[in-house]
Amino acid sequence: MVRKETCPQCRGNKYISVTRPDAKEAWIKCPSCAGQGYKVRLAN
Repeated sequence: MVRKETCPQCRGNKYISVTRPDAKEAWIKCPSCAGQGYKVRLAN
């Protein structure tokens, strides 16, 4: 069975805040879930 779980890094927001080298905040797609907001896990 397949389960969709909320991404622990972005918590379902699809974007995360990062600090750029010039000290400004930027929003990028979550690299952990590829911007989907959830992760797919196989459950037994």
